[in-house]
Order: sequence, then C-alpha cells, then structure tokens
Amino acid sequence: MQRVRRLTSAADIRRTYSHGRKASSQSVVVHVRRSGEDRPARIGVSAARGVGGAVERNRAKRRVREAVRVIAGSIAPGADVMVVATRATADAEFQKLVDSVAGTLEKAGGLVG
Repeated sequence: MQRVRRLTSAADIRRTYSHGRKASSQSVVVHVRRSGEDRPARIGVSAARGVGGAVERNRAKRRVREAVRVIAGSIAPGADVMVVATRATADAEFQKLVDSVAGTLEKAGGLVG
C-alpha cells in the first residue's frame, strides 16, 4: 500500500478510534472517521492480541491488507479507516473475508455511495 494511503500517525489512529463510527462483523472490526479533506483514504490495519501469537497476528493482518486492496477503490476519499482483525480472520475463506470487510465498511459509512 502506498505511503499516502496508510494511516500511520498515532494521533490520527487515536482520533479514528475515538471519533469514528464503529461497525463489526465476525471477521473484522472497522472504525471510520470521515474528514471531508480532499485526499485519498488512509487505511490502518491491526490485530487484537486475542488473535494469537505474533505469527498468527501478522498473518491475519496480511490477509486483511490484501482484502482491503481488493476494495480500495470503493473507500470514500478523505476517510481514515482502521481495520482490526479478529480471531475468525485467520480461518475465513478469502472471498468471505473480502465481503466481510466491504460489508463492515459500508455499515460504518466508509464506502462511496
């Protein structure tokens, strides 16, 4: 993912968690804060410690990043998005994971439309 499309600042991440809309599914939890700025959406990915050890958490984050890449064109410009992998992320079939991320983003108001 390009640097301009990543949510990296700790302050921006905290702001997204505290002021954004939250939606969850079995596979992911999504926090979306729409800034209204004219820039590409910024996306951050994390995994809860409940997912497992470091190897499992990193695998879950890689799967979520790839799922986000598939739907990146649909994410609202100017939005800050944090996607948190859950325990079910690692075992989910990839297409179901993509659908879950898209549906959860839609519930949180992060998709264009």
